[in-house]
This record gives sequence, C-alpha cells and structure tokens, in this order.
Amino acid sequence: MSPPYSESWPSNSVPSSSPTSASPNSSDMSAADAVAAASLPWQSAGPQRLHVGAEQARAELARLADERALFLYDPAAGPAAELVEQYAGGARSLPIPAGADAGGLARAVREIGERRPRTVAVIGGGSAMDTAKLAVVLASGSEPRYAREPRSGLALLSRATGPAPALIAFPTTLGTGSETSTVARLPLGARRSRLVCSPALRPTAAVLDPCLTATLPPSLLAAGALELLLRLTGPLMGPHRIGTAAAAWMLECAATVRHTADTLLAAGPSGPPGAGGTAEPRAYLAMLSAASHHVWPRVGMSPFAFLLWYFADTAATVTATAKNAALAWLFPAYLERAVRVHERSPWADGPRARRVVNALLPDAGQDPAAVREAAAGLLRRWGITPAPPPGADPAGLGADVVSSWPRALTGISARDAAELYAAASDPAQ
Repeated sequence: MSPPYSESWPSNSVPSSSPTSASPNSSDMSAADAVAAASLPWQSAGPQRLHVGAEQARAELARLADERALFLYDPAAGPAAELVEQYAGGARSLPIPAGADAGGLARAVREIGERRPRTVAVIGGGSAMDTAKLAVVLASGSEPRYAREPRSGLALLSRATGPAPALIAFPTTLGTGSETSTVARLPLGARRSRLVCSPALRPTAAVLDPCLTATLPPSLLAAGALELLLRLTGPLMGPHRIGTAAAAWMLECAATVRHTADTLLAAGPSGPPGAGGTAEPRAYLAMLSAASHHVWPRVGMSPFAFLLWYFADTAATVTATAKNAALAWLFPAYLERAVRVHERSPWADGPRARRVVNALLPDAGQDPAAVREAAAGLLRRWGITPAPPPGADPAGLGADVVSSWPRALTGISARDAAELYAAASDPAQ
C-alpha cells in the first residue's frame, strides 16, 4: 500500500449572495426555493485535508489532545471509546450514540457552545459524524431552514453569526462518506428528518486509518461497500447528463469497489473472511468513499443524479429501517427497470445503465430479468439479502417519495413510484 500522506484541496469560496445560506431572520423556505437552491453545495469544494494510512489516527489524536480539543464519539463504534479514554479522558469528551435524536444533537450543540473549543474531533460512523457536523454549525449560530408544508426532504442553513471550530472526522465505518460530504441528516422527532445541505458541513479534515475499521463485522463492511457502489453507479444509471470523464472515473471506481468488496466478503470454502479482513482493501474502500463526495467528479452533474437514493431514503425514513437495507431492497428491481429503457426516460439512461451491467455484472447479459437476478446474486454473495422493510406499503411510499422530492423526480408520478416499490416487493421476481 502507498505510504501515508496528506492531500489538500483548494478552497472554492461561496459568494455572499449564495442561495445556500438564508438570512438568519428569514422565514421558512418554500419547497421549490429550497430544492432549486440545492445545486450549489454539490458544486462547492471546501478546503479539506485527508490523513491516510496506518498510525495516522493515533498521531492526529495525540496532537488534538495536546490542543485540548473536544472529542465527540459513538461509544459503540469500534475502537472509539478506547481511543477517547486514552487521548481525551472524560473531561473533554461527549458520547453521541449512533442514531442520536434531536435531544442528542442539542446536547452536542450546548457542549460546544459552553466549552468553545478551537477544534472538535468526532470518532464514529455516519450517524455520529452527521451529529457532529450539525452541532458545529448550529453552535456557530446557523439555523436550519426547510419547508413544513408541503413536506420537502431538504433543508438549508442560515449564515453563521459567529466563528465555528474546526471539525476533524475519524470515520469508523465505510461507505457513508460523511467525513467529506456537505450534507447531514437532521432529526426532527416522530421519525421525521431533513437532509441538510451546506458547504459549511464539510469537515475541516478527515483521518482514514485502517485501525478505525478493523473491528467492522462482515455485515457492516457489506453495507458500506453497497452504499459506495451505488453512490458511484446510481448517477450513471439515472436520467441526468454526466460528463464523459466523470462517468469514466465513476465506473472505474465502481469496478474497483466491486472487486475489493469481493476480496473482503465473497464466501469461500470456509465462509466470509474474518471481521477485520485485511487493512489494504479496507483502506482502498475508505479512500474511494471519501473521494466520491468531492467536487471534481461531479462538476456539471445534476444534484439529483442519484435517483435511486430518493426512493431508498423515503423508504428508510417511513419504515424506520436502515438506508443501506432500503438500497439493497430496491437496487435489483431498479436496475431491471433501467436496462429496459431504450435511450433516456425520467427513470434512467438506458445505454449508461447497460454499461454499468457490462462492467459490474458481465455474465448477466442484457436480459432485464437476468440482470435483476445477477444484481440480487451479487448482494447475496456479499451476505446481503434484499427484502422489503416491515410495513412497506408501495402505494403510500410512492406518494411520499414524490411529495418529498418533486424536483428530483420530475416526470415520475406517485403511481409510477409505487410500481417500483411493488416490483421490489414481489417475491416472484
């Protein structure tokens, strides 16, 4: 594996008139305004440093401990609790369990506001990182803005009224890419949430060290690999235009993810590899996950390119299930529908979808039913069983996803959306 290194991306500042930041005194945004303004965060690259390689985590934690940083961590996330005890102790740390509710976010905001640290470190998976990202910006005076009626799945942030501490992310899972993304999930209670979008949410730095993912069980390795695979291929299958260079990069990375995940997860005579797997393939997946959220592969790309994500996000929110499980449930049926498209429809770009199949499922051919079975077979080989979430109602989900993401699903009716959910739920398929 390459030696540890740090790499910096240049800053792309956001103009003061940027629609991504509402005035602190502005009223709730309309759904149309919020969705229309969402394009800028995907095109904005904040300054960020990545520390990649073995022993990077301990070196950076030691430095942060000397600076008396505040440590936020998920106590159940791999080595997080042990590392915090070693480098921070209880006096400068706050546990934020995975799936923290609005109360957990409020505690983190209050802790940052009272302590006023120069730097905040977060050790945990995607949920913990989302909580920390939101806590840092909310503690600096930003406020979430989102439409209440009709419901929109999106929220933006008002401008900060004070300085924000630097945020250093130590991801203990693979695939979410929250350590480099400009989005975070805002919990609202009663199984409601919004996806908050702002360049201010991108952490200042991230540490990708194989020791942080060494205890991940095969099920979480598989879930992370699937999320990353679909983040790369989802925009290719979707109906929006993508630059040739970006499409080639995403497809090549997707093929690497598939091969690397097979190395970690494909069952052999003795079953899947042990929980830790090997450091090198985990490091490759972590680097690809971090890179997948950066701006250059997405220049000129629609912010709504990953069509399948909206269906999975709605299903996960409504049924209170994991987004990865919802993606696994829907992926085979969506891919079957995509390869049926001759050229381009509101659902998919047919030729690009077929190129995805050729690259990832070369033995499937182009028969839609065979493609669906090959996709389901890939998931099963990784130990993932596609299944509808308990209580999934195709008609209800179809209405919910179209009302939540009207701009993203232009040209798709609630009835059309319900048909995808129903096809994914059909045990005969």
